[in-house]
Amino acid sequence: MDYQLYTLPSGLHVVYKPHAGEVTYAGFAIAVGTRHESSRHHGLAHLTEHMLFKGTSLRNSLQIIRRMEEVGAELNAFTEKESTYVYCIFPKAHFNRATNLLFDIVQHSRFPEEELTKEKTVVIDEINSYRDNPSELIFDEFENILFRHHPLGHNILGTEASVSRITGQIGRNFLRRHYRPDNMIFFLAGEADLSGWPLNPAEKVSIRNTDGTPLHTLREGFLPRTIRRHKDTYQHHILMGGPAYSLHDDRRIPLSLLNNILGGPGMNSRLNLSLREEHGYVYNVESNYTPYSDTGIFNIYLGCAPRYAEAAMELVRKELRYLIEHPLSPIELESAKRQFKGQLIVSADNKESTFLSLGKSMLLYGKYDPLSVIFHRIDAITSDRLREIAAEVLNPDSMLTLIYC
Repeated sequence: MDYQLYTLPSGLHVVYKPHAGEVTYAGFAIAVGTRHESSRHHGLAHLTEHMLFKGTSLRNSLQIIRRMEEVGAELNAFTEKESTYVYCIFPKAHFNRATNLLFDIVQHSRFPEEELTKEKTVVIDEINSYRDNPSELIFDEFENILFRHHPLGHNILGTEASVSRITGQIGRNFLRRHYRPDNMIFFLAGEADLSGWPLNPAEKVSIRNTDGTPLHTLREGFLPRTIRRHKDTYQHHILMGGPAYSLHDDRRIPLSLLNNILGGPGMNSRLNLSLREEHGYVYNVESNYTPYSDTGIFNIYLGCAPRYAEAAMELVRKELRYLIEHPLSPIELESAKRQFKGQLIVSADNKESTFLSLGKSMLLYGKYDPLSVIFHRIDAITSDRLREIAAEVLNPDSMLTLIYC
């Protein structure tokens, strides 16, 4: 284990991954996101993340900004469907300055009304600009249909109406309910002096926010169908997919490998070679697998000229059926594994990415596996296993298709 695990007297878990360098990374991973919002206040988790920087009991918004920028540091945050991250990247000499500020904004934010009014306007402008981007908007509608209006399917930003309803008191209640020591992790990477911290060694982390709306299995009642939305777009935007495996399913890594083969980031993905390189039907085609704590989603996106839409969708179905009906040869399987592992190695060379992976992994799994462990799991994947997963998840006859035209 190349990280250290502690708890503070408050019950907050602290995870520290030491490595040499002039830059240190520190942040909070909080087990709260879109799925923990009420039906009337979609967008609250995201707005709360924004408001963390707008004033605490000790500092106003300008003081928060200046505190780290004066020493060349970066202060960032982002919200996901089930979690929120607030972190700082800073010269190691300013460890106390950075950690004091992070604890202040996470523990003492006060949702000042004058700042809230301005920030709601900013978020609503963001929501309205988002409507002009059909290639992103289609993902939100797809998930809302697939999740049958469960909070997991909602846009992280919320709607203009739901954001407008959020008050300072609602925000402060949300903070008290979810930004608790037992619902978050403080994680560090780099060089840090923790000698003055009242730390107790810990053996494990277990964070589970049970406030989120439960989700019954997506496959029960799932209805494969094609839905067309007339958006008067220049291109047809097409999304095909359906339910997939959760974060804790042992088929998650095999499906990730299968996704990489089919429509991953490499230009040699099967969908890219067929739809773009061979036929010239699309500029962009990709497949995505997103696991959540109790479910998952797999989809394929493509954008193309209207005259190519039907032919492009048929080529997608052809590639899916081929993966189901034809097992990968030993050479193909080894090549796919080598590429997948290489991508993970390159990603791990990015220190910010590795730091965020540490926080996410500890929050979601209670552990952080080194690449060697992940590689061992990848090496154990067989062609038969991939075919079984393809038959269950990638069957084109069992997919929801959403078309913006």
